[in-house]
Amino acid sequence: MRTISQYDAQMYKDELKGLREEMTSILVEMEHRQNTSSREAFSLWWDEGGAMRHYFDLKGKAERIEQILQFSIIEEEEHPRMRGGDPALRRGYGGSEREGQ
Repeated sequence: MRTISQYDAQMYKDELKGLREEMTSILVEMEHRQNTSSREAFSLWWDEGGAMRHYFDLKGKAERIEQILQFSIIEEEEHPRMRGGDPALRRGYGGSEREGQ
């Protein structure tokens, strides 16, 4: 098990969603081409045109992301941009604003 932040987990989930959408699009296109094209034309698109390889590349990426999410502990943390107050003042970079307090 490894620990990932909730923000990294969300990034992985967003990427996974995009991969699934692209895979679905390829499968819909495949179904359309199978129904409207000759066997040879379909084979040119699917095999030689690289659609099959692209689909399985996407599928492999999606499976790796699913494994990362499945075998990770998601650590909830407060994102720096979500903390209250001016981050420059908290870090001591406030200059005259900090001196005036």
